[in-house]
Amino acid sequence: MKKKTKLHFDQLQLKLHQIIQQTNNSEKIDFYSLLDEMSVYYSLTTEELLTRGFRKAYRQAIEGV
Repeated sequence: MKKKTKLHFDQLQLKLHQIIQQTNNSEKIDFYSLLDEMSVYYSLTTEELLTRGFRKAYRQAIEGV
């Protein structure tokens, strides 16, 4: 079991970028699917991820915003 660590926005953004790069371009990257996957990966609730900037990281990774 992974230890809960202080998750920083930069780490979250990097991990999202890695997941998106590994995903087939024809697959749709769903916000909630990724949120659930990251929740398991970091052993944090989805609410905790959202407070750490998940939505912003997702938009930057997907849309290049």
